[in-house]
Amino acid sequence: MLFAQHHWPTWGGDNIREFLADQRDMYAFLNDETLRLLNHGLTPLDIADRLKRLPEPLASRWYARDYYGSVSHNVRAAYQRFMGFYDANPAHLNPLPPVDSARRTVAWMGGAAAVLEKARVEFERGEYRWVAEVVNKVVFAEPDNRDARELQADALEQLGYQCENTTWRNAYLTGAQELRLGVRRVGGGQAPDLVRSMTPDLFFSFLAVRLNGERAAGEELVLNWTFPDLDAPEQHRFALTLRNGVLTHLAGRHHPHPRVSATMNKTDLDRVAMGRLFALLDEFAPGFDIVTPSATSMD
Repeated sequence: MLFAQHHWPTWGGDNIREFLADQRDMYAFLNDETLRLLNHGLTPLDIADRLKRLPEPLASRWYARDYYGSVSHNVRAAYQRFMGFYDANPAHLNPLPPVDSARRTVAWMGGAAAVLEKARVEFERGEYRWVAEVVNKVVFAEPDNRDARELQADALEQLGYQCENTTWRNAYLTGAQELRLGVRRVGGGQAPDLVRSMTPDLFFSFLAVRLNGERAAGEELVLNWTFPDLDAPEQHRFALTLRNGVLTHLAGRHHPHPRVSATMNKTDLDRVAMGRLFALLDEFAPGFDIVTPSATSMD
């Protein structure tokens, strides 16, 4: 029996061998076709639009269908692996941020009312991808424009209904729900169980990605930490360095001349507030609203 991540198990030696061979061929096709078309000068979106499905008989195998992920999604990931984000169009090297771009674009198109009037015609024609793209500009330019939010939600909903891919469908339908009802705010902070389950190595890495580099610029700290209650030798000692807005750590060693040295059990670390260092950490908003510019602030 073979257990896979996103579908039923496979029983029987012959079936398992066929399944594994099909998986091999599927990923090879996505990778190799992406590179072939890349070498013909196609961009990620060009490739995604051209490779709409796998070749037969793979396309008819239920375990190779676009239930979780999609051909479109995966070929863009393959492109980015080899080429990065840049699609060779210089206009895309340094575009304006979404809100600024949207406001200017909507103004050039004659204002929100003119855009929505044309978009409703396209919606009736079933051009949901285009409606979602163009009305998105109005939503970003005028977050409180109820007509724009409703039309954008209708377009996303239709795209979700047509989607075999569950991850895309959930994204479309969640976007439609948030446009209509607002973003559901959830409690902030870190779950105590999550922090307790981290090794010190993971905990210090967690602190590093929570550190607000701009706020920490100019700060320098050199700290040693010792955890006598842990069994693994490499988890006993840690050397932390805060420098140039970056927090780094080394396991299994200490700084020769630290500013501060701390010895405590790991259970105590889970509860302690580390004063000055914690004051430099980012506080994330409890929710993320795609249509409220202030909600995306990094300050």
